[in-house]
Amino acid sequence: MGFHIGITAALVAAGLLGLDLYATWAVWREPDLTGAQKGLQSAMVWLLPLLGAIVVLNVVRSMNREPTARSTFTTSE
Repeated sequence: MGFHIGITAALVAAGLLGLDLYATWAVWREPDLTGAQKGLQSAMVWLLPLLGAIVVLNVVRSMNREPTARSTFTTSE
C-alpha cells in the first residue's frame, strides 16, 4: 500500500510542478507586465504553489480577454 501512496504523491507533485512552470511561463510572456510585476507574480506562484498558480493564471487570462458587451439587446427608437 505504501508503494501506491508514493506513486500518487509523485504524480501530484509532477502535476503541481507542471502547473507552476506553465504559470511562470505565462507571466513572463505577458508584454503588459513590468519586470517587477513579473518577478512578484512568479514568486507568488512558487511560494504558494497551487493557489498562486491559479490566481496568476486568472490574472493573465483576464488581461488578454477582449471586452465583451453586456447584452446583445438593442433598443428600438
